[in-house]
Amino acid sequence: MGKKGKAIVKANLKDVIKDLNSAYSDEWLAHFQYWYMAKWIKGMDADTLRPVLEEQSADELGHAGKIAERIIQLGGRPVAHPTQLLKSSGCGFKEPPSKRTDLHGVIQEVLEAEACAIEFYSRMADKYRSTDLVTHELFEDLLKDEVGDEEQWEDFLDK
Repeated sequence: MGKKGKAIVKANLKDVIKDLNSAYSDEWLAHFQYWYMAKWIKGMDADTLRPVLEEQSADELGHAGKIAERIIQLGGRPVAHPTQLLKSSGCGFKEPPSKRTDLHGVIQEVLEAEACAIEFYSRMADKYRSTDLVTHELFEDLLKDEVGDEEQWEDFLDK
C-alpha cells in the first residue's frame, strides 16, 4: 500500500493487523471445518447438505484470501503456520459430531460458527467505521455474507 493509503488509516496498524489475522484464522478454520464435515456426514439428507458445506468451505477460503490481501496491504503478514490459526482465532474450531448421521448436530455447529462470525464482523465493522474505511468495508462485506449463510442454514432446520 502506498504512503497516502497508509496515511488515511487512523487506527493503530498493529491492532488492525491483529484483528484481521483473527478473522483470517477464523475463515481458514471454518473452511476446514465445513470441508471436513462435507466428507464426514452420511445419512438420508447428507447428499443435500454436502454440496452446501463444500460451497461454503470454498467461500470461507475466499474470505481468507481477501483478508490476507488486506493484511499484506497494511504491511503485515497473515498467520503462516497452522498451529497459530487456533491461537489467533476468535471463534475457534469445533469437531463435527462423532455420529456421522447427526446432521442436525452438524447444522447446529455451522450455525454456532456463523453466529460467532456475525458477532465478530459486526464489532469490527463498527470499530473501524471512522478509522480505516477499507478495513471497515471488508468487514462489512464479510458480515453480509455470513448473515446470508446463517439464514440458509436456519432454513435447513425449518425443513
